[in-house]
Amino acid sequence: MIRKVFHYLNLAIYHVSAQEILMVLATVLSYTLYGTVANSLYLWLIVVACDLTIIGAHGAYAVTNAAPPAKTYPWRIPTPLILRWISFVLIAISQDDEIITAFAWYMMVFTAVAHAFYCVLLAMNAHSPTWLEGTNGDIGLPNWISISRMALSVIVPHLYAVHPFGAESNLLATTILFVAIITDAADGFVARRLNQCTKAGKALDPLGDKIIFYPTAVAFLLATHGTIYLDTSLLRWIFYICFAIMFARDVLYIIGFAIYYTKLKDGIGASMIDKVRMAALCAWLGVSALALTVPGIKYRMAISGFIFMLAIAVLSVFSVIIDYKRIRAAIENRPFDEENII
Repeated sequence: MIRKVFHYLNLAIYHVSAQEILMVLATVLSYTLYGTVANSLYLWLIVVACDLTIIGAHGAYAVTNAAPPAKTYPWRIPTPLILRWISFVLIAISQDDEIITAFAWYMMVFTAVAHAFYCVLLAMNAHSPTWLEGTNGDIGLPNWISISRMALSVIVPHLYAVHPFGAESNLLATTILFVAIITDAADGFVARRLNQCTKAGKALDPLGDKIIFYPTAVAFLLATHGTIYLDTSLLRWIFYICFAIMFARDVLYIIGFAIYYTKLKDGIGASMIDKVRMAALCAWLGVSALALTVPGIKYRMAISGFIFMLAIAVLSVFSVIIDYKRIRAAIENRPFDEENII
């Protein structure tokens, strides 16, 4: 796996385009010249990771022996580059205005995340057309909804932690978070209505859930100094143990998918247990967001969040068992009856 990554990066460097050089230059200059404004290190690291991902996807695309990567559609589209440089100019000219600077950084992050996922999906589809089967090789509206949700959600922790828009930052972060939670169900609905249920969409959905959840959860922990507004240390320890169980389940899922994704011909969607677990995760995010946004109800929300986290831990254990058996059944190309597993 590591050798493949270096191979793709070498190919990407060999075929690097002027647009990618300008893209990376904008990223580096944005932080080295203006990085102290709005506590932007977290945002800058996200953009750097996205730039490396885009270049790596470029190299992976080159492996397909298709047309020269620098001249193909994913890297010819000017919009991400234009928005990146507009963000850079706004950052440069708005040093005395924290609000405009923060907005420019968020626009840069949103553009970088969306562009990175866009290039990765097209590179994956170039290797195996089954990833975007049903959309004629295009990303498709449902996948764009998923990508946009993830691009928005990485901004939420920064809003909670830094408060670049003053007292309204928590309200704005909570609003974006609720939009992300709502669109988590919308992408699947749109995919079914448009008959665009793709293998890529099945992979994006659980990945998007994790990108939404964990950075926001860390922001909640930091904002409450690790107390999550729970009164006793016993409740806090139980909460952390449940959180660790939930995190372990997601790590195992990612490892399993990384090992077996080439053998999963049709991908693997969410099981019923996973859907209930995700509903509980969304509920925990919701009540925690309300606790930060409406101080008068934070202790009641803390108890509700504790109950949801207990449920998430129990569901995580069952999810590991069921998903393991579902992956095995998918690899062996046999049906799996989820209802008889418990």
